[in-house]
Amino acid sequence: MSAAAYVSILAVTVVLERYANYLWFEQPVLWGQSLNILLMFVGFGVAGVLWLAAPQQERANTPLKVFLIAMALAWVVHWVLFRYHSDAMNYTAILYVPILLLLYLKPPTWLQAKIALIAFAWTTTVVLVLTRVLEMVGALEVKAQPQGVIDFDTERYFLPLNDLMGIEGRWPGPFGHNGDTAMMGALILIIGIAFWSRSSWAFITVGGATLLLTNGRASMGATIAGLVILIMFTNHGFFARYSRTIRITIGSILLVLGALVMYSRPAGLTGRERIWPAFLDLWFSSPLLGVGSRGIANGDEVTSLFLHAHSLYIDELARYGLVGFLSQFGALAIGVGIAAVVAWRGYPAPLAVLAAYLVTGITEPRNTWISPTATGFLVILIIVAASAKLRDATDETEHLGEEPALAFNRDGQDEQGARKRTD
Repeated sequence: MSAAAYVSILAVTVVLERYANYLWFEQPVLWGQSLNILLMFVGFGVAGVLWLAAPQQERANTPLKVFLIAMALAWVVHWVLFRYHSDAMNYTAILYVPILLLLYLKPPTWLQAKIALIAFAWTTTVVLVLTRVLEMVGALEVKAQPQGVIDFDTERYFLPLNDLMGIEGRWPGPFGHNGDTAMMGALILIIGIAFWSRSSWAFITVGGATLLLTNGRASMGATIAGLVILIMFTNHGFFARYSRTIRITIGSILLVLGALVMYSRPAGLTGRERIWPAFLDLWFSSPLLGVGSRGIANGDEVTSLFLHAHSLYIDELARYGLVGFLSQFGALAIGVGIAAVVAWRGYPAPLAVLAAYLVTGITEPRNTWISPTATGFLVILIIVAASAKLRDATDETEHLGEEPALAFNRDGQDEQGARKRTD
């Protein structure tokens, strides 16, 4: 029993928890708790048993230790801020630090982390496809949207699959909002390319179709950013023929141009020109500690209507101030640093996925940073994978990250054979 088992269970559970919350939002099932909360505890319990059965491998290296400790401290800061603002949190919050502890004591290897990432991507893929099939046969209703929103989307967005799929406006999907669903599509697409496997074509197909159904500009930009980073730093394949300096220079220019193109599209900022200033005003009113969820709900007509800032970064500032922002994004900066070092050594897959996540955060809030979430766990898992590659960077026998996709899978490596050699 390897560490891949417990990490994969956690990866599957965080996605199913999100889906259960979508299907049965706040419906009590047992002890007054909804299914998604119970599911998270069951998944953690199963993962804990598998963790006990996993052999002791190398413990976390120093960079990973620093990152996980920083994430745990950021959780403590957010817990204090939640209590200070009298904000609500569900019981799964108590699982956050124990999950970090499991990874600290028995971190997965690069290949084991890749297996968990594929499990995450497969679960997301099945949820996306299953939801649309159930909607098409009438077993599940598409999440209701105001007619004005549907009309706006139809007029301003390119939605080539709508008539074929019978969808009005942008597809809200199984993650509650078209922006969140678009983000999940972008993430599985990048995982499919960056962590190439025999499952990658499914991830690319479903992820690409999801982006077309949702037309999330930030998620499309995130996909492009991930691909550009792969090209910038790969040491293998067609693009490796050109010097890294040239690739980084051209890639940086393309990223800036891509951002300008996305910004200039007909949809504009879709109301964020009003939302962002309103939430920044809340932050200015309490720059250190923020105003909390209650302060947002009791703010002006804009903040009380939208309840979140439509930006991961502005929302964190308004909600929990510089204290919350610096503790959380300081921890994430450590993780990005680990991924950047690994990318510089020729393994850009973790940095590509992280970049995709951070770009999508420009236009939507993604995590509360107090309870385990699908995207939050994915970020942690990606950095765990990067730290494993940092530890094993001198091992040139594994070409499992970005290389097969960019080198057209030239070595024909069999994944199961690699698993036997590594595990």
